[in-house]
Amino acid sequence: MGEQRSEAWKARTVARARRVVLARPAGEDEAELLALRRASWAFLAPWEPDLPGVDPLGPSWFVRYMKFGPQQRRERWLVRMRRSGAIRGSITLGEIDMVARKATIGYWIGARHARRGLMSEALGLALAQAFDVYVLERVEAFVLPENEPSKRLLAKLGFRLSGIARGYQRLHGEDRDHERWELARAQRPQSRR
Repeated sequence: MGEQRSEAWKARTVARARRVVLARPAGEDEAELLALRRASWAFLAPWEPDLPGVDPLGPSWFVRYMKFGPQQRRERWLVRMRRSGAIRGSITLGEIDMVARKATIGYWIGARHARRGLMSEALGLALAQAFDVYVLERVEAFVLPENEPSKRLLAKLGFRLSGIARGYQRLHGEDRDHERWELARAQRPQSRR
């Protein structure tokens, strides 16, 4: 089973970095992905939007996660360890607008794997997909003002604060303002091209 699974995720890999890969999710990933979310919930909960009727740690979340794919102007990738294939997090390139040539990016990583540079590697791969595969001109990220680790990560990748989105997303029953961070194709750090 382990070897078959390993081959399955490898076939869905779209990009590789030194330690991580981006791979498209599949139904067989449900148990591992939900287990990672459950183990990391205290770490993730402050940043998670309200999804009415969806248990953020249960099968309904996974169904929603799988439903929103490329056909909905959205691409989802699992962040997996390059050697073992273990899932460490997820990245979404959403609201892909091929006319305006822009998209938003969202991401999360399991608590035990945070602040080890894994998401930095993975986001570098995702940005390459956005700029080189989708040929976008701009990628935006929306971050709660108090999420300092996420803001540091975005700054490291070349994103710049470009404004405030008032009442951008509902979290814990409250419409929350988010900072809008932006990276234009022309502003990409050379090492990411």
